[in-house]
Amino acid sequence: MNQQEVRSYIERYFAAFSTHVVETHPHYLTVKLPVEVDKDIGNRPFYWSWVEKMNLPYQPMVLTFIFQPDQVGTDIRGEQIHFGAQRLQQIFQSAANHGRFVCMYEHHPAMLSALGPGARRSNPLTPWLGLNVKISLICDKKKDLLLYLGVNLYQPRVVHNFYPFLQRLQLQPSIPAYYYTQAQTISLGQAVGLLEQEINRVIQQQDSRWATEARERLHDELEILEAYYAELALREQTKDEAEQSDETEEEAVNIPVEEAVDENRLVVECPEDKVVEPVALPTSIDEVRAGGGRLLDFLRAHSIPETPKSKINQGEWKKSTPQEEKKRRMEELRWQYEPRIEVTMINGGIFYLHNMPPFH
Repeated sequence: MNQQEVRSYIERYFAAFSTHVVETHPHYLTVKLPVEVDKDIGNRPFYWSWVEKMNLPYQPMVLTFIFQPDQVGTDIRGEQIHFGAQRLQQIFQSAANHGRFVCMYEHHPAMLSALGPGARRSNPLTPWLGLNVKISLICDKKKDLLLYLGVNLYQPRVVHNFYPFLQRLQLQPSIPAYYYTQAQTISLGQAVGLLEQEINRVIQQQDSRWATEARERLHDELEILEAYYAELALREQTKDEAEQSDETEEEAVNIPVEEAVDENRLVVECPEDKVVEPVALPTSIDEVRAGGGRLLDFLRAHSIPETPKSKINQGEWKKSTPQEEKKRRMEELRWQYEPRIEVTMINGGIFYLHNMPPFH
């Protein structure tokens, strides 16, 4: 969407809620938000919870949307809005929440005059169920198919491109004068069943090579993963055998007792003519940290007992085994490459029409 399309959409969005426009300018728009819009895009849920709980009067929020920031002076305070902006995403979501289902009637001033002398008699409007559906073919790639389906609820039949047909009509939320609605001969559940059959037929007509190719790519990735962990297991086995061999050699060496050195004792050699003064040990951990010393040495010097490693519960820091890591990565690959089909209903509504869409 370019900036002109963004502005057109925002203006239609606010017009649908009868929003008070404070100021309109070629480069920006200032509006006072109504309650429904403020709750959706105002980003102040705590304010609304407080107002509703205390039964206080509502203070409307005023927002300024800037569409051409390079053409607006510094005296205009507002937020720049463009396709991809967070505020525009909130507006999209709000429009989807409030306008996902509608009930509209065909309403055109020329309809009565076109009926001739009997224009004052009642004329029927045929009920239709219209749904816009998205079919997603998903693997490591994705393809979306959009279907604009309509079902005649009086004489059951399914038509395609129903929404483009509706765009050519003038629709209003109220029934026009001298018109009545025909009764439905099928329920909404039966109509949805007809749409499901049509969606399944469209899916079956799609070329299935995308799924076959996705499974082939999944098979190749799994083979690479198997080869990697097989090599990793071989390296770990070789490493363990080498460590065991080194331990055996160390046990075979006899070390004289008088040559053994306590690893916890530090031996410092100094000339005989120099007197080594004892070094004062730090009395607090903060002194150790300030002097850059080791905390373990401080604990040992003050006879603070250490907790043996065998008594430390290290379950939270346990490293994943290669088998667990392999299983997790295989699940991730299957989620990424395994072909699947998702069907999502975008929006829909009941439409009472005088004109009939073409049926193929």
